[in-house]
Amino acid sequence: MMSLHSFLKKIEDNNVKKGLYYSVLDGIVWAVMFGLAENYIVPFALVFGASVFQISLIQGFGQLGTGIAQLAGARFLHHFRKRKRLSITCNIIHSLSWVFVFAVTVLTKNPWFVVLFYALGTGASNFGGPGWLSWMNDLMPGKYRGEYWGLRNRIMGIAQFIAISLAGITLFLAKRFGYEIFAYGLLFIAGFVFRFSSIFFLEKQYEPPMKITEESHTFKFTTFLQKLTTTNFGRFVLYIVLISFSANILGSILPAYILKRLQFNYLQFTVVMMIGVIASFIFMTYWGPLSDKYGNYRILVISSFSLPLLALAWVLIRNFYLIILLQIFGGFIWAGVNLATSNFIFDAVRRENISKIMSYFNMLNGLGIFIGSASGGLISDWLLKHNFEFGILNGFTTVFFISAVLRLIIVAFGRKAFKEVRETEVSPKIHFFYIYKPAFDVMSFIQDINKRLSRKKLT
Repeated sequence: MMSLHSFLKKIEDNNVKKGLYYSVLDGIVWAVMFGLAENYIVPFALVFGASVFQISLIQGFGQLGTGIAQLAGARFLHHFRKRKRLSITCNIIHSLSWVFVFAVTVLTKNPWFVVLFYALGTGASNFGGPGWLSWMNDLMPGKYRGEYWGLRNRIMGIAQFIAISLAGITLFLAKRFGYEIFAYGLLFIAGFVFRFSSIFFLEKQYEPPMKITEESHTFKFTTFLQKLTTTNFGRFVLYIVLISFSANILGSILPAYILKRLQFNYLQFTVVMMIGVIASFIFMTYWGPLSDKYGNYRILVISSFSLPLLALAWVLIRNFYLIILLQIFGGFIWAGVNLATSNFIFDAVRRENISKIMSYFNMLNGLGIFIGSASGGLISDWLLKHNFEFGILNGFTTVFFISAVLRLIIVAFGRKAFKEVRETEVSPKIHFFYIYKPAFDVMSFIQDINKRLSRKKLT
């Protein structure tokens, strides 16, 4: 498995090399912030009596705010054009939001302030998102894109793993000894500190000149909407938006299901949520080279096939250890979906248009996530209030089943609506990606360990 040091040796331009290195450090402190604070935003809201609907809105409003902020940020960027300064300013505002999430909610005992300040914080962060993506796209050599993002995300996954673990242990012990609120205060302040520290790495990162063309000025959001059904890229966007809608019907209420229905403690909740996120980061290094070789369309379709099964599994599985295995497999699948989605956009869109197109995409995707999250929360709340129980179906698992059916319909019909945008090698069949390639990688990893152990014995 390639290290960051080995990867950077491939980059000849020193400014680009340093920029990519500092971007990894920026990703690490973001991952720590997420692991310490953002990963526990739902349990914090539940402490103050948040309903399932309010829990769903934490994710829903956060994503909708993200879409609106990125749309506004892309428009602002074409006038401001200072991507580094914009990213730094937005990160400062995002870091401060963690202070308000904790302080105002504790003072008022009102979980609606968690929804409000979390949405404002993520919105501020994502106002600078189009500029940052444009910056990274200009910095990144195209032929190494999949490999770099896979490697960066794997490193971030390790940092996130450590942060989530420490935070979960802290909350578990704090609750046992009666210091639960105090522990949340420490975690959110730490989230502020780590998010704020990212500005030092952004300052050191090289920013190439920004390219603005006349066409990028004239390509409006209304034009983007008009082309959704008539162009290959538009149909790709619709497919991803519908996937996000169906996935977040389930995803928005999953933390509440784990804590309220399954009655998992903080350590169990930490492990379950951590495994999925970390597995997704780690498996991006598996999918990255494959997307470079066989194309992002192929990887997106291959990984999407398993999305309905993931949702159905949540209906059937309640055992802690089986859920861990489910989350590992889920991380494997979502790594492929997410990496192929972002790389497909980079391949399909010209560099000078990437910030604007990405903001348009995130606006629609955020809307899909919001509608899915709110729908899942409303349905679940209604079913729970009416004490709905029918076999294995209840106020939570009924929503999971609906998500599974919708995913199946979307994948079955939507995958045929668009195609690959660049030349690729002929792809193997699906079992290569799910069976042969993973088994080969595991065997190679074991052989590599044995070789290293043998060398140590000889020396």
